[in-house]
Amino acid sequence: MISVKIPKNQNRMALFERAKAKAKRSGARLTGCVASGEFSAKGITGTYRTQGDFLEIDISKKPFYVSENMIETLLKTFFEA
Repeated sequence: MISVKIPKNQNRMALFERAKAKAKRSGARLTGCVASGEFSAKGITGTYRTQGDFLEIDISKKPFYVSENMIETLLKTFFEA
């Protein structure tokens, strides 16, 4: 399993709304609420939850040819401003 921590430098609700909009535009599935939920896109599935000053993301499934570094970069662009 891959785990990524992203600092939350912004309002939780604004972050969640932006992530939902990006998911809709990109064809990803994002379910849950501001505190926690699940997502999937292009063979990558995982969960997210807010913990203190961080958004914690755990990847439970990914294509074998996609590197951990590539996933971390993708997640940061998806969940950050």
